[in-house]
Amino acid sequence: MKSKKKLNNNKGLKVVAYIFTILFAIAILYPLFYIASNSLKDNVKIYDMPPSILPDSAKSISIVLNYDNYTGKDEDEFLETIKKDTVLSMFSTINDFKRDSIYEVKFYGVKDNKTVYYSRAHKMELELERDFGVYANSVINKDVVLTNDRYNKAMNNIKYDFNINGVKESYDNSKFGTSDFEPRMDNLLNGDFKTSGDFMGLTEKKNNFLLLESFAHYHKLPAYAYSQNKAISQYSFLVFVLNTVIVILWAILTQTVLCSLTAFSLSRLLPKKISNPLLFFFLATMMIPFASIMIPQFTMFKDMGLYDNYGALLFPFLLPYGFFIYLYKGFFDRLPNELFEAARVDGASNLYCYFKICMPLSKPIISIIALQTFLSNWNDFFWAWMVTEKQELWTLNVALYNLSNNGSIKQNFILGLSLITILPVILLTILLSNQIKESIASTGLK
Repeated sequence: MKSKKKLNNNKGLKVVAYIFTILFAIAILYPLFYIASNSLKDNVKIYDMPPSILPDSAKSISIVLNYDNYTGKDEDEFLETIKKDTVLSMFSTINDFKRDSIYEVKFYGVKDNKTVYYSRAHKMELELERDFGVYANSVINKDVVLTNDRYNKAMNNIKYDFNINGVKESYDNSKFGTSDFEPRMDNLLNGDFKTSGDFMGLTEKKNNFLLLESFAHYHKLPAYAYSQNKAISQYSFLVFVLNTVIVILWAILTQTVLCSLTAFSLSRLLPKKISNPLLFFFLATMMIPFASIMIPQFTMFKDMGLYDNYGALLFPFLLPYGFFIYLYKGFFDRLPNELFEAARVDGASNLYCYFKICMPLSKPIISIIALQTFLSNWNDFFWAWMVTEKQELWTLNVALYNLSNNGSIKQNFILGLSLITILPVILLTILLSNQIKESIASTGLK
């Protein structure tokens, strides 16, 4: 009877443990899910009350205009006319259909029963042009769209295909009249955004892959927002990724080498009466809040010329981190003395023992330090924000902070870029989970 009661109690405890584990997992993962969900939404839908958990299905529309009534004979002039209509159709769509989750606009130009022109643009691509490109700080109407050759500048970033003898792309005219958007588009293109071509019809279909395509345009945001900076206008978000990678690789290299050299000296070269107080000193440096040394360190770096350059980002990592020294020393202390005695009998120097004995056996420690350094510096913000003003020196988090403070940038763009910066950390942790467990077991950490 007692054994049955114990089994029942154990089952009850397991059920309770599973329930709490699931609840805590949901609580931890919900912010990530919220970021991902809102990054896929239209910006105006993010502020809906009550909020929707999932984004609406993405829609693709195809707008077809007929140019049989066009009387010009010059192909270049005809192309310019169609390009004007393309820009009018596309930008009027994202301006007047804000809440309709239209993520793709296709434009077809028809003449003599042949499709002679085709163009396609994603909504986020058009929003970048509207908010930061040729139409920045402008009200979208026909006069603004076509003034000062703006439409040509907009079309430089929108792909199109033109052939007077016909293009490969085609549309399905059997679906004309089936979309609720068609009467609204007809009124728009025959009203405020009057086009040269005659509106034939509009087709609509759902394509949720367009939601994911948004991320292909999110990373272009810095190139538009900071177009005056040559490096960022050319490489966009990759500039910030490169800066972050440079800092992380430097941090991993310096912490791996300097901490191991310090620990080797404490473990194998100095007597315990000296090494133990020194180890305590390095560990004590971890207890000093960064806020208390922030201003003196910043002033010192600026006086040394280490401000607004790579030196300001990289120099702090020349200080060995106390916890990593502790890990290395604990590992070196457990290595058999016979290895070092045999090496010294053969005339090995201390450097030989360090490079040929200690470091090859320290792979578990190195992997833990590399991963910990990667995670902490990928998420680091404050110091990089303090010492950099030049946009081309910003790391990912500094760039995200400054972009988020720009009132012209939509929230879905910011959330999309945030998700892009979060995913590498999650994927790396998942991929290296087994190696992390093995490394922790090998180092004796509990």
